[in-house]
Amino acid sequence: MDSHATTEHTLAPGEIAKPNTAWIWRVFGILVAITAIEFVFVFLMHPSTLRNSIFIGLTILKAFFIVAEFMHLKHETKGLIWTIMVPVTLLVWLLVALITEGSFMGEVLQNMFK
Repeated sequence: MDSHATTEHTLAPGEIAKPNTAWIWRVFGILVAITAIEFVFVFLMHPSTLRNSIFIGLTILKAFFIVAEFMHLKHETKGLIWTIMVPVTLLVWLLVALITEGSFMGEVLQNMFK
């Protein structure tokens, strides 16, 4: 254990450690940048499936950063990360499939009764 170099300062009794907030500001900057890109796409593109897909993708990316940093998932073992990410990915795929199939069935039913 003595071979590890420690950079921590020993605190005197009653002394409060200086907070390490640099990582919070870095993540904040990343989230602000992604949000700015989302606003650019939402307000400058005409409503379309491409715009919605870009917006949903950037929102999922933001959710990834929030979970990884603030819920400390990136510091966990790879097995736990895969255990969480695989079901979430399958749920997203299921939602896309259900929405696509639902809109198709809606069009079929609408055309059938015309």
